[in-house]
Amino acid sequence: MSRSVLVVSGASGSAESVAAAYARQDDWVGFLYERGTPPGELYNVRCDVSDGLQLDAAVSEFETGHGAVDVLVVDADRHDRDAEENPVAAAAGTRARANAIIGRTLPGMREAGHGRIVLIASTKGLGRGSALAGGAPHADLMSLAWHLVHECRGSDVTVNVITYGSTHDAGRQARTLRARQIADLAVHLTRPEATDTGAVIPIEVLAAIPSR
Repeated sequence: MSRSVLVVSGASGSAESVAAAYARQDDWVGFLYERGTPPGELYNVRCDVSDGLQLDAAVSEFETGHGAVDVLVVDADRHDRDAEENPVAAAAGTRARANAIIGRTLPGMREAGHGRIVLIASTKGLGRGSALAGGAPHADLMSLAWHLVHECRGSDVTVNVITYGSTHDAGRQARTLRARQIADLAVHLTRPEATDTGAVIPIEVLAAIPSR
C-alpha cells in the first residue's frame, strides 16, 4: 500500500537517493529542496524550510494530493552553514530547521496514529575526528530526536537518526555508495512494521545492509 513520504533535501547530498528509493516502492514522494536540480520524476517544491509560510504552503499542497505525511526524512545538513559560524548559532539554526518541518508534519502523524521520522546528520555530532564545537549542530539534532521519542511514547510514531562520516576527501564513488546506504537504511527504519525508535546509527558500520 502506497504511503505519503516527504523528503527534505540538505547539504549532505543523500536526499535524492532517499527519495528515489521510496519512489521505487511506488510510494507518493514529495521532495522539498532549497537549491540544485531535483529528481525530475518526483513531486518537487523549491522551499526554504526556515520560512514558515513557504513550508506550510509546500506541505499543505502535498497533503491535499496525498494525505497526511506518513514518512518524513530530513537531511539536516544546512546548505547555508558557514565554516566560521559560531557553534551555538549553527546548532540553533540546524535545530530550528528540523523543528520547523517536524512541527508541521508531526501533528498529522499523531492524529493518524502512526508515522516514521528519520533525521540524517554528521558523525561529528558524536565527537568523532574533529572538535565537538564543529559537531554541535548535529549533536543538538540528536538531542531533539531523543526528546521527540519521549514525546511520542505510546504512539506508533518512531524517530531515528542516521549519521555519516566526512566526505571532504572521498571520491564520487564513495559518496554515491554512502548515499545508497543511507537510502536503504532510511527505508528499513521506516517500514510500517518497524518499531525501532531513538536509535543513532552510524552508516559506516552498516556495510551488511542489502542493496535494493
